[in-house]
Amino acid sequence: MARIFNPGDYRHKITFLQRSNGFDEYGEPVDEWKEYKTTHASKEPLLGNEFFSALSKDSNVDVKFNMRYKRDITSEMRIRHGSDVYEIIGPPIDVKSMHKELLCYCRMVK
Repeated sequence: MARIFNPGDYRHKITFLQRSNGFDEYGEPVDEWKEYKTTHASKEPLLGNEFFSALSKDSNVDVKFNMRYKRDITSEMRIRHGSDVYEIIGPPIDVKSMHKELLCYCRMVK
C-alpha cells in the first residue's frame, strides 16, 4: 500500500547550502556556503534505538530531516533551518528506493 503524504508533516522550511569556492577581488581564495534550494521537511531528533545506534558508530548524528525526494541533494551540502546549520552525515537516503521521500541524517555545525 502506498504511503500517503500528510503536508503537515513537512512544516519546517529548510534551505540546502552548497559550498562555493572562488576568489575575492584581491585574488585570495574564498570558501563560502551559498543557498542552493529551499524546501519543506519534517525535523525529528534521534530517539531510542536510532540514537544509541548513531552513538555506537561515532557519527554524532543529532537530527534527521525527511522531505520529498530530490535527486540533486548530496552529502557535500549543508542544511539551514532557522539560524541553525547542519551538515549531512553520509549520503541522503532514498526511502524504500521509490523516489518519493529523502532522508538526511545530520549534525549541527559549531
